[in-house]
Amino acid sequence: MARPQVTPIPVERPFAAHELFFSTTDRKGIIRSGNQIFVRVSAYPLEALLGAPHNVIRHPDMPRAVFRLLWDYLERGRSFAGYVKNMAADGGYYWVFALVVPIDGGYLSVRLKPSSPLFPVVQALYAELLALETSAGSAPGAWRQGMDAATARLDAAIAGLGYASYDDFMRVAAAAELSGYRSATRVAVREANHDLGEFAAAAEACRRVERGLDELFSRVDRLLTTIDQLGKAARFVHELADDIHLISLNALVGSCRLEHGGERLSVVTEDLAHLSQHCSENVRDMTARLRELAGLLGETAFAVTAARLQSAMTADFIRELVRERHTAPDVDLDHRLRADLRTLATSLGASTTGLVAMLPRAQAPLPALRRLQQELESDLRRLSSVYLIGAIQAVGIPDASMFRELLDRIVGQLERSSLELGQLSEGVEDLRTHLPEFERTALTARRATDALHQAALAA
Repeated sequence: MARPQVTPIPVERPFAAHELFFSTTDRKGIIRSGNQIFVRVSAYPLEALLGAPHNVIRHPDMPRAVFRLLWDYLERGRSFAGYVKNMAADGGYYWVFALVVPIDGGYLSVRLKPSSPLFPVVQALYAELLALETSAGSAPGAWRQGMDAATARLDAAIAGLGYASYDDFMRVAAAAELSGYRSATRVAVREANHDLGEFAAAAEACRRVERGLDELFSRVDRLLTTIDQLGKAARFVHELADDIHLISLNALVGSCRLEHGGERLSVVTEDLAHLSQHCSENVRDMTARLRELAGLLGETAFAVTAARLQSAMTADFIRELVRERHTAPDVDLDHRLRADLRTLATSLGASTTGLVAMLPRAQAPLPALRRLQQELESDLRRLSSVYLIGAIQAVGIPDASMFRELLDRIVGQLERSSLELGQLSEGVEDLRTHLPEFERTALTARRATDALHQAALAA
């Protein structure tokens, strides 16, 4: 089907902050279904949307680089979330935050109204990306050069905002937009459960899923905060260990200049230098493990957010389904609506199953973190012992005042290290306690999703 010729106009198509809409496509982006809110906002009749390529709603203000990124994720079997400006049939525009997930034979896209502080930042960035693409000209191959330039600028902008990758940006943006949506739904009028008739069981199962995912969202946020605190403490200990190492080397030089007792003090300073270096190596290893764990938990956090948006879409669609069936009872309509509900429930089930499968990977680094934390505690105790030996030996040695001053600096660093190491110990223990609880909560959410799927099939 050819894309209709629509002239964009600077008029925004309205929809409420508590409204969600969705569409499904095949793997080539051909629309297979969509709900009534999608129909209303896009201004296309459903019959015109079904069988049309999804780019029928693409707005010319959207940079190609963003769609390249989207398809790169989807073709690797991964979910994608991002900001998109769409164009309605009348030329009006509407911005959405879109979550696109692979489903059997195609993709499901859930959209909501953007509301986070990231949204205006992205709008300005997209204008810049579009300018880069259009400035490349219309010569053969120029569009690709423009898109390459825009892609490079997008990567640089993400880094400039403080994100290590688009994955990190996507996770934060999705969580922020979900938070905005949930705030809007708290003041929106909702139909009571007894109005849902034969779909009441599915609605109740959906609520159980949402409660489980909300708890998961809270838990993963706490875990990521713990990881961040651990990382800061680890960096602090690493800097202190490097300082101790440098002071020890200076003390070693000073001990070699002493005429009497210098050889004994040099042994002490060599031990201090060796132990502080070992401490630094352990902290570097711990930092790498924490980075790995943070990445795994970041993936998990996005998976929880994506599942929560899907569960909200499913709950909203149940209410929409009931309204549609009461407003325009029709056998074909009823069949299509039920099929869409099963698609949403099946997709949500796949998401929660994938979420549960992630958790063993998140727990894998914990034994190594615990071992490294214990080794750091041992290093600190040994450093303290060596310091005491050096301090005692320095008392009876003439001209060792400089050496004693260096030792005093070391003990100050050791005291600071002890405080940070205590935070490391508490943080690792917190992870060891709460990750298994996180897994149990995820299993509960998955069981609720199974119940939702069964209810959707039975309705």
